[in-house]
Amino acid sequence: MPLAPAGPVPPPVVELGPTPGALRPEPPPHDGRGLLIAAGVMGGVNIGLVAARLALGLGEPTVAGEQARLILTVVATPIDVAAGIGLAAGGGHLRGRSDGYRSAFDGVPKLRASAFTGSGVVLMVMGAVGWASAWTPWHGDASLEARGGGSLVVESIGSLLMMGGTGLVAYGVSWKRHTLLYSRSRPLGLRPTLAPGFVGLALGGRF
Repeated sequence: MPLAPAGPVPPPVVELGPTPGALRPEPPPHDGRGLLIAAGVMGGVNIGLVAARLALGLGEPTVAGEQARLILTVVATPIDVAAGIGLAAGGGHLRGRSDGYRSAFDGVPKLRASAFTGSGVVLMVMGAVGWASAWTPWHGDASLEARGGGSLVVESIGSLLMMGGTGLVAYGVSWKRHTLLYSRSRPLGLRPTLAPGFVGLALGGRF
């Protein structure tokens, strides 16, 4: 004859299912896809700018070629990098908001924002180090001729890493923040619960 368990049996853990659509607030209007695509385009433009600067450095230098390379270096490239970082951050924020809504009311995707935030920080640091090393003067000479064409490749890789890292950090922070924010508005509900040694109603929701 089986023995009865000693002491009270703890109630089972209640997993919240999807919230009915009628009880949800309006979903976010944008998911950031367009901004993320635009950030990717900026990354492609960055690669094109590096190729153009490398091409202008080949052969005999000319006044027009040096002027064009200067404009690409001090005007076009910084604008492209800043635009790519800004678009990636904006797209990551909107995407995180959209996924936070789904995580709070549908339960999927499961919140794992710290993985994206941590990897994004690593990419940002690697990109900043690459960017700084690309512009480090060689024996006191910061010109492209002294640093070599490989420095442009390192500079471009650093730019792409900073763009991608910024987007990941913005996504992870926004995902976690909006999951918690939307979870506070999730309605409470009573659910029948059955378990060995336990029959009753469980109150489910966010407190």
